[in-house]
Amino acid sequence: MSCRPRYLMLLLTTACNLNCLYCYRGDKDRPQSMPREVALKSFLLAAAAGRPFHVQLTGGEPTLEPELIEWVADTIRKAGWPATIALQTNGTLLDYSLIRVCQKYDIQIGVSWDGPPEIQEKLRGKAVATLKGLKLLSAAGMPFRVTTVVTQVNVAYLGRLALFLSAFPSARGLGLDLLVQKGQALKAPPVTPPTPETLRTGLFELLDTLRLVKARRSSPLHWREWELLQQSHNRRKAAPFCPASRGESLAVHPQGTLYPCTQTVGDRRFASGTLDAPDPSGLLALKKYTLNGTACSGCPLVNHCPGDCPSRQYYNQEPARRLACVMYQTIDEYERRCR
Repeated sequence: MSCRPRYLMLLLTTACNLNCLYCYRGDKDRPQSMPREVALKSFLLAAAAGRPFHVQLTGGEPTLEPELIEWVADTIRKAGWPATIALQTNGTLLDYSLIRVCQKYDIQIGVSWDGPPEIQEKLRGKAVATLKGLKLLSAAGMPFRVTTVVTQVNVAYLGRLALFLSAFPSARGLGLDLLVQKGQALKAPPVTPPTPETLRTGLFELLDTLRLVKARRSSPLHWREWELLQQSHNRRKAAPFCPASRGESLAVHPQGTLYPCTQTVGDRRFASGTLDAPDPSGLLALKKYTLNGTACSGCPLVNHCPGDCPSRQYYNQEPARRLACVMYQTIDEYERRCR
């Protein structure tokens, strides 16, 4: 296996202006920002395969480095590489200047948002600042999606989350990430995953709300997991959606060290060398953790399940496996009921 990623995740900085209760980074060391030469080496590594690739700008909180965001985008566009670019942010530092940069360079925007403002404040903090960022995006006509980490704290609010998003004309959809039980989530008092029962109930409420929103909104709100299941049904056999499980992604630390994805950054078990000396052994270590297996026999989705993030299964293997199954089986059951 060679390190020629189709998905490139750049940690522009390890610094963050929030202290999320479940942050999987754990204790934060001295903040580091990515040197431009490290970013350039990353692009050259991805471009060497001669095929389109995706660049995600992340952190920490990448908007703490607005000049680096613009330099990265300008470098990619001037080079003419066939790359898409996305920015994953907590939204607290978004302003019109940065939004104009994203519009100029066709940078997709994803915002981390966990529910109604009071839930956002409890889990992440600075909800008012993030809400201001969402309003600026909509005022500028800038499309965005949100990513929600599902925990026992916010699982009952998934329907309200969809209603909240529907009020923003430029909101395009959401994706659900199951809680990774590492780092801050293991500290007392811990943030816990939802139970299978509460997850199922929350997902049914979300699905009902999305149906209502679709009937009343000119542009629908897309739900990533629902679309993944639809795509899997259209194939003869599903392939895991996570690019890391296919050995197709790399996360680059500011020091130039490589990992399969951002959730594994700093974990020696998945270390994949450096930009100057890539080592695919870390990619292979993660690739073996896939959802489908003997435990899936008898499941109605055995040939159509999109699969879930393998690092999430690794860090809390059995509970995460069950919750991923609950999520996709609930979607499938809801669809069959509505036919």
